[in-house]
Amino acid sequence: MKPNSNSVTKSRSLFSRPLVKWSLVLACLSAILALAWIFGRPYFGINQIAYRTVTIEEGPLTATIRASGTLNPVRSVTVGTGVSGMIRELNVDFNDRVRQGQVIAQIDQREFKAKFDQAQANYDLALKNHEYNVRLQKEGFISQQALVGTEGVLKAALGALNLAKKSLDDTEIRSPVDGVVVKRSVEVGQTVAASLQSPEIFVIARNLAEMQVETSIDESDVGRIEEGLEATFTVDAFPGRIFRGKVKQVRKSPVNIQNVVTYTVLISANNPDFKLLPGMTANARIIIERNEKALKVANTALRFRMPAQTSTAEKKSSTNKPAAADSAQSGASSGTSRGSRGTGMAGNLRSVYVLEQDGRKQTPIRKSFRLGITDGEYSQILPLKEGEEVDLKVGDLVIIGIEGQTGVKTPATGGAPRMF
Repeated sequence: MKPNSNSVTKSRSLFSRPLVKWSLVLACLSAILALAWIFGRPYFGINQIAYRTVTIEEGPLTATIRASGTLNPVRSVTVGTGVSGMIRELNVDFNDRVRQGQVIAQIDQREFKAKFDQAQANYDLALKNHEYNVRLQKEGFISQQALVGTEGVLKAALGALNLAKKSLDDTEIRSPVDGVVVKRSVEVGQTVAASLQSPEIFVIARNLAEMQVETSIDESDVGRIEEGLEATFTVDAFPGRIFRGKVKQVRKSPVNIQNVVTYTVLISANNPDFKLLPGMTANARIIIERNEKALKVANTALRFRMPAQTSTAEKKSSTNKPAAADSAQSGASSGTSRGSRGTGMAGNLRSVYVLEQDGRKQTPIRKSFRLGITDGEYSQILPLKEGEEVDLKVGDLVIIGIEGQTGVKTPATGGAPRMF
């Protein structure tokens, strides 16, 4: 059956209309653009994740152990009293300079003076009796044995007199050293009792130009501290000013508070201008290692975790991923008060995501390394094995976060670097 010539002519005339032609052209172009959008986005960098990055740097890095402590004079003396009584006079006050032997306070002497007078009278009587008996014994009126008895009474009276004189002298409290009064614990009219322990009346610092910081160091860090290490410290009274000193002593006596064991470390501090005062709180840093040209990365990069919703292509492009780095990565430092290099290869392994550029396409590549020293803000990058080169270089962009991302959990603390 032959097609109707009228219908063929009608269809040709339909496609020959300009509106239909342009509609077909637009449909084809739309299809092409849609395909380009779907398959060309990765290449042109369209709709990629916007990462926040920092660069790897080279520069000085110092590992320190932080501790807080109290400033005290190197040599101070607590002045007490050997007798009980009421404070009658106070001859010095806070900040006064005193000389050795100077009377700085006095206890009421009336009772002690009366006891001394009584002891003196008893001694005088015993002495006269003994002298009288000596004459009688020479003349033969009494025996030698009777003379021995009076001699014993005389000696007892002399001992009581000396004891009463000492108690009377002790009512005058004298400075045992030259120095400055840094503490006064009594007021005029106050009663002090000297029983088993002498009461504290004054504290005298021998030399305020020589101070020391008494710090408490955790038992896990004390093994890296030795005498002679340099240290710095600050005090709240002088913000921005850094004082310097050296470790002078690591005391071997432990301090156990609620099962937390610490050791006392003394840091010397010169105080020529007398700005540092006893009792000030000092925030100290003990320098245990220093590297002037360390390849370092910000610790925020160590704490970054690639979120689970990141595309599979990005994760597949990751290379150099030792299994130990996954568990060790959770210990990235957030700035604790202690520090170390770690205690083994697995404990030292860390990894970061380096953002590599391929045209307009950005690909995060995971790279692992061995952790060196850290100051709490930056950590040193070391090769995985001694003698090898590090697969990271100065200027590499390291991911520290994703723009606009919230609620991504990044561990803040863990088992690694604790040194800064």
